[in-house]
Amino acid sequence: MAAFRAIESTKPEKERLLYDPFASAFLSKFYQILLAGCTIAFIRRIVTACIQFRWPGSFTAAVARTRLIDDMILHAVRSQGINQVIILNATFDTRAHRLNVGVPLHYVEMDHPSLQYTKKKILSDLVGLPTIHVDYVQLDLNTQQISEVFPELFYGAHYKTLFLWEGITTKQEAKQAETIFHHVKNFSPGTQIIFTYVEKAVLENPSAFYGFVRINKLLSRAGENWDFGIRPEELYAFLELHHLKLHYDGGGGDYRAKYFGEKSKQMKGYEYLRVVRAEVK
Repeated sequence: MAAFRAIESTKPEKERLLYDPFASAFLSKFYQILLAGCTIAFIRRIVTACIQFRWPGSFTAAVARTRLIDDMILHAVRSQGINQVIILNATFDTRAHRLNVGVPLHYVEMDHPSLQYTKKKILSDLVGLPTIHVDYVQLDLNTQQISEVFPELFYGAHYKTLFLWEGITTKQEAKQAETIFHHVKNFSPGTQIIFTYVEKAVLENPSAFYGFVRINKLLSRAGENWDFGIRPEELYAFLELHHLKLHYDGGGGDYRAKYFGEKSKQMKGYEYLRVVRAEVK
């Protein structure tokens, strides 16, 4: 994702969907050299075409999905009183540093200790990084529950919280989701959560979804096994179990259409990775 944000950021201001001047810092030297070439439109088109061939639909869907989540957070903060954003499995997310919300906002990132160490080290070396305080909370979801490490201070009545968790794609993450959603529903009404999930149909019939057979092979080689999905028509019942009401549920085709307009009609792949925004009742 950092690579995709970095590539999108090389586009002219009027063309790009987002700007992340920090994303390139997380890339290897090879990809940083490749990224430098992407400032030339012709080279950038070649690079994105290669991505499309290897990972069909991933680049345009990822960029539109990132922009959608950015806009959801900005709307929640500016119009709905959210003043605390908690990002689970934050990895190389840079929203705390690149989103200009215009009002005081408390950022919390929860992630594996080794990932947080790497991220903080890279960010500490950056010149011109905005002075934004982020509270880093160490959390290994494979061995810990969120309630075990969540600081009591962050439950404060003065906080109205939004949780962000990108990636419920495996049965292991689905088990983790049960504890996380149980934790979220204990917050006051109006607390929000944004999360992503895979449409179950793509796991049941991979060949029916453009490009997924290729992507699934690449994921398997990388040690990732997408084996958990939800049917969109069952999402309402899923949220009801966790005392949440649905505000948004859309797939790649939906958010690409929102941000790419007519151009989205020529974009295929990754329609099955969906974004949800829900609220504690």
